[in-house]
Parts: sequence; C-alpha cells; structure tokens
Amino acid sequence: MSDPTRVFVILSGEHPTLPLAEMSAILDANRIPFKIAGSFFKLVEIDADIHAVKTIADRGAFMDEVGEEIVHSGPTLEEIDDAVKSSDLPRFLQADESFSIRVLRFGGVSKEMPRVKLEGHLGWLMNKVTSAKVDLENPQRQFRGLLAGPYFHLGLIAHRRPDVFVANRRPRMRPSFHPSTMVPKLARSMVNMSHAVPGSTFLDPFCGVGGILLEASLLGCQVVGVDALRRMTRGSRRNLKHFGMDPLGLVRGDARHLPVRKVDAIATDPPYGTGASTLKSTTRNILKDFLPGAHSILSKGQRAVVASPVGTRTPDVAESAGFKVVDRHEVYVHRSLTREILVLEAN
Repeated sequence: MSDPTRVFVILSGEHPTLPLAEMSAILDANRIPFKIAGSFFKLVEIDADIHAVKTIADRGAFMDEVGEEIVHSGPTLEEIDDAVKSSDLPRFLQADESFSIRVLRFGGVSKEMPRVKLEGHLGWLMNKVTSAKVDLENPQRQFRGLLAGPYFHLGLIAHRRPDVFVANRRPRMRPSFHPSTMVPKLARSMVNMSHAVPGSTFLDPFCGVGGILLEASLLGCQVVGVDALRRMTRGSRRNLKHFGMDPLGLVRGDARHLPVRKVDAIATDPPYGTGASTLKSTTRNILKDFLPGAHSILSKGQRAVVASPVGTRTPDVAESAGFKVVDRHEVYVHRSLTREILVLEAN
C-alpha cells in the first residue's frame, strides 16, 4: 500500500448515521485500510490510499463530493494564507491550467468570514502561488474550500455527485412500479453495507419489482431474486432489462425455504402486513422462518442487511438465527412506518 492520502468526503446529510456507515462499509468491503481523521457535520476526513477516492465516488449513495485534501488550517485569513503558501498546491494545479474555487460553510461556523469574500481571496492567492487563471465557467480544475468546525480545508474535487444521480431510477420512472419499492439511495446503501463488491453473488429473497437488485446489479454484482408472487419476479426482470442488467436468476419461491445454496451477500426489505406477498404471515414470523436459512447460505463474517418496521424486534430474531447485529439505523418513511435497518454478520 502507498502512503495514505488525506481524503475529504462531503456526505449528503440525508440521514444522521447511514452515510458514514455506508462509506466505512464500502472501504472495508474493498479492503482499503482507512482511518477517520476528523468529522464535522457533513464533512469527513479520512487517511487512506488514493484509490479510496474513486471507490467511494463510484459506489456511494450518500456521498455528494469526494476529493484530495491539500490544506488543513485555522479559519483566519492569516492562517489560511500561510497554509496555502507552504502547501504543495502546485502539484495539483499547473500554471497553464484554469481553476475555480467555491467555499462551503458547515454548522454556521466562522460567520465573521463572508463566504464570497473568502472565495475571491482564495482565487487571488491560488493564482499568486501557481500562476494558474481563475475560470468560474469552464475550469480545468475544481477546488473546494470548507469552513467546518474550528478549521479551514482546501481540496481538489475528484468527484461531485450529479443532481440527477438517481432521477431516472426513481420507482415511478421504471417499467414496473410497486408502491412499497424502496428508493434507490437507501437500496444502494443497503447493498453497500452488505459488503457486496463487483462479482459478488448477491441475493434479495423478497425482491418485489427489483429495486434492491437493480442497485446491486449496477454495482457489478451477480444478482439472484426470489419472490412469492410471479408478477413481482416478472416486474423485476422488466426493470432490470430496462437498465441493461441481466440477473443471474429470478425465482418464484418462498424465502423461508431458499432455493439457493450459497451467496456472498444479502440485502432485503421483507413485505409488511399479512397480504398475499407475505403468504398470510406477519413480518416477524417471516423473519423467524427466513433468517436461519439466510444464515446457512452465508459464510462466517458475511453479511445480511435487513429492513423491517421498528417494533418487529428483529435483533432478537437475528441473534437466535446465529447472526451478530453489527449496526442499526432507523429511517423514517411516513407517519405509519419507520424502518429499522439492521446490518447482520454471520457467526
């Protein structure tokens, strides 16, 4: 491994715990050693191999921006000037290149420093240090200034999440729609927290119309979906085909008696209530019957990420089935539903 690089990650802030958990899971699953060097509000600094930048950017659902940190200093102009002048900024910005610099402020800190004024000052200072020209319309290099906590950070942006990242994958934009389908970002984060990587055999045993399978497929997994209703597996196939994805298998079957012998990762959102999709059983009873079988097709240390309504007491059921609960998140959906996302590891 090369010497670690200071990487900055700007989380989406859509949930208090999921974004950081997802980022950590992505790095762990891809065997990229890292250390969290600091965090404040939506900013996280990590020390990791430079390849971490691309890995997080390519896979993350809740990461808005990723890049390489160049300057870490106090927040005053004098401290910023000294840090930029003594930094290795010329390694990131050549004299014949153009650049832009935009500043974000997190948590209402350093209010005495107007953001626009700091952007103008940084543009002047970076030009003075490198001779590169400011171009706010079409820059060759984009830099990010961050006022977060008691510090100022300056970094080169390697990846910025487009505003339309999941727009074409919203449930109502797909050929087959079901109102209970999970939104793409949450589905992707569950896949990532399952430690699935490209080439992994990934299972969703309650696949519905394939929302989680789609995200796993886009992340390079070989996906297998099971559902009790044929119209659901057909819907999954239509949705996957629409996005150019080819599943390893889609099976009409009972998740309590899984038709597969071995997989690398599981993520799923079992149906709630006592309708046809649950085979007239409660969610808790389904999980009691399903989780032992899920444990049997995972190797020790492999993961299943399971969503269920808060109050289902899924942790007790999971531990009885041989899993260890390694993480837990609550996600508010609407007045009648808050999901509990459990990250389970096979003992």
